[in-house]
Amino acid sequence: MRNALYPKLALTNLFKNKSTYFPYMLTSIVCVMTSYSVTFIASNEGLPQVPGGPIALTLFFLGTLVVDIFSILVMFYTNSFLIKRRKKELGLYCVLGMEKRHVALVLLCEIFFTAAICLALGLLFGILFARLMFLVLLYVLGFTTPFTFMVSVPCVVATVLLFLCIYGATLLYDLRSVRVSNPIELLHSGQKGEREPKASWPLTLLGVAALGGGYFIAVYFQNPIQALLLFFAAVLLVILGTFCLFTSGSIAFLKLLRRNRRFYYQPDNFISVSGMMYRMKQNASGLATICILSTMVIVTVSSTLCLFAGRRDMLYGMFPREISTALFIGGDIEKPGQIDRAFTQALSEMGLTAENRTACRSLNANVLCVDGVYGNTAEATELLDTSISLVGLSDYNAVEGVEPAALASDEAILYPVGNFSVPETLNLGGHTVRVARVLEEPVFSDVGAYDGADGFVLIVPDDRLAPLYSALIGVPEADVTDSFYYAAGFDVPGATPQQCAALAHRISELFPERTIRCRSAIAPEWDGMYGSFFFLGIFLGSLFMVATVLIIYYKQISEGYDDHDRFVVMQQVGLSKKEVKRAINKQILLVFFLPLGTAALHMVFAFPIIRNIMRVFGLNNIGLFLACTGIVFLIFTLLYVAVYRITARVYYRLVEV
Repeated sequence: MRNALYPKLALTNLFKNKSTYFPYMLTSIVCVMTSYSVTFIASNEGLPQVPGGPIALTLFFLGTLVVDIFSILVMFYTNSFLIKRRKKELGLYCVLGMEKRHVALVLLCEIFFTAAICLALGLLFGILFARLMFLVLLYVLGFTTPFTFMVSVPCVVATVLLFLCIYGATLLYDLRSVRVSNPIELLHSGQKGEREPKASWPLTLLGVAALGGGYFIAVYFQNPIQALLLFFAAVLLVILGTFCLFTSGSIAFLKLLRRNRRFYYQPDNFISVSGMMYRMKQNASGLATICILSTMVIVTVSSTLCLFAGRRDMLYGMFPREISTALFIGGDIEKPGQIDRAFTQALSEMGLTAENRTACRSLNANVLCVDGVYGNTAEATELLDTSISLVGLSDYNAVEGVEPAALASDEAILYPVGNFSVPETLNLGGHTVRVARVLEEPVFSDVGAYDGADGFVLIVPDDRLAPLYSALIGVPEADVTDSFYYAAGFDVPGATPQQCAALAHRISELFPERTIRCRSAIAPEWDGMYGSFFFLGIFLGSLFMVATVLIIYYKQISEGYDDHDRFVVMQQVGLSKKEVKRAINKQILLVFFLPLGTAALHMVFAFPIIRNIMRVFGLNNIGLFLACTGIVFLIFTLLYVAVYRITARVYYRLVEV
């Protein structure tokens, strides 16, 4: 009989505290559901057979790590709120004669019932949701296949083990909270007074320095490779700066407002500022977390949406011709003829014709621009930030469909790559070259796209190739002959993607020394990669949004319970209900939209570094990225306002007197 008491008490507690337990259990169910779904897709044996599937699997494997970390953090956050609300009740048990080991048994039964319900419902919804996710992923990848409904036992076991560990860890945390407190402290935990928080100027200065450092990295480093390498450093600095400024800087700001007597000694402002002053120490981490999560939602969804929307532009920019190849030939003058003969023979065998033929020898170099002079000096310690391809004028004039051109010895035709700003003249290792004409579209296939760096293709008189390349990289002119690449390509009008792929395969058989690229054959893998990026971006963005909503919700409930007595006292000393509600509204508005405003500021400074990272992928359409970011931010703001209105009502009900 006695042993049955603890389960009965646990069940009674679950029903009695449903207003606080229900959000916790809902959070657990969502975490179980998403964890199983992502694990199921990441371990799906059929996905590698889908075009782009191997890339999708890699991305979803990384996604499982993100989801698991997310689940651990959110579960601990919601549990900390739960145990805080339960301390008074647990203290009452101790006062009434229960020993701490008996309280521990009650908590054990509660966590057992919670885990059983959440795991059962989470896995049920997860199995159904995984099927839906898999079908959506196949649709995004542009692939249709019959789907056989199945339940992955290894995924179920992995999910159950993960969350049993999480529930066990939260139970240990709760037991420790009870063990280190005496019953009287537990009973009066909700009535414990708060000291006025102090602003730590060293912490504030650290926050300003960290945030400034993150912003500086984002704005200053324009090289795409540098931006990619330093992105995570900038992210860590911004996170550190945000937490420091919300923790200490916000208190310093509120104290400055309090010194402004004309502002502070107004009923609404007095209540809002004083209330936030005593709550900010507790709220700061929650507000900073909301700000960081909001920024993560906007960055994740907007960047993956931009990559998905611009995937065909990137594909056609990297492969201007349907069939193309590029290889190092050095001084071998026979290889270009061998490639051309392989092209002609394969086209003839398959009864296809070629258009927009392009072929050229080029000298390629990644160099550093110092004080306007381009060169690859031995003492250069910075990243080589400019890609340059030198092409002879005779090769340009031989391309089908172009107007033959004539150039003086110091003139050149330029095609900019990436976001290269075209000057009137160029200094190539001490040689001045005047830009006579700028091309708006690429002429040569597989020339001028190196590592996402900005640069240009420069068409110069044939006799200027060796001197300019020698000056650029510092080799004798006699050795330049051994540095040539050869690139060739053409379009195949009227051919199907299957015919183009077969043609590329046949050319590879005739010329096995180099891979022949077929744009149509690459397109499914391309769509698969960026479709997976977009799908995972939407999925993770939704998770971050859920976390944001949960933190806001728990924050409002926690503050509502804490502020109820304070607003009762204010009405007892003469404040009307209307004045109280107006003060509450101002406080909520300030607390709610401070993280959103800070997230918008983060996005403004993050825009340059994210744009540069997009260039590593070959996406140079700034207008598209701006549009995607603006749309995502607008949608997120609307959702944020909706969450504000819903949770504000909850807060009003809790503090209403």
